Amino acid sequence: MPKTDIASLLVSLTRSLYRTMRSASPNCSFLEMKTLTIAHEQKNPSMKDIADELGISSPATTAIVDRLIENKDVIRSEDKDDRRVIRISLTPSGKKTFEKNRNVIYDAINARGSVLSDKERAELARILLKLQDNNQNSVNK
Repeated sequence: MPKTDIASLLVSLTRSLYRTMRSASPNCSFLEMKTLTIAHEQKNPSMKDIADELGISSPATTAIVDRLIENKDVIRSEDKDDRRVIRISLTPSGKKTFEKNRNVIYDAINARGSVLSDKERAELARILLKLQDNNQNSVNK
């Protein structure tokens, strides 16, 4: 069996899913969608939390959040315990944008996976979980 470049395959699949998301929501960039995801998962993250999660600078994070505010997807507010901390919350519109994009991505993944048998899906899930566990172990070291 030929050796397969897993990294290239994963990057290619990720790019394909990103293009699918962009066609469904042309006004939402990858980093904007990731910011909406962080706001959804962390419930009122700070700007620093978002910058750290995205791996970008505070000014770059501010630019992304400003665009999301302009689109009425998030609101910015002071932390009730520390006014120096700025928190981000999803608006109802932001929740809809997040859910729409998440559903587009999930549908695209499921469509691509429809060519797999049940056994192949189970094997793929096992492999992906193994990769995810390995990633968690390397992050925690």
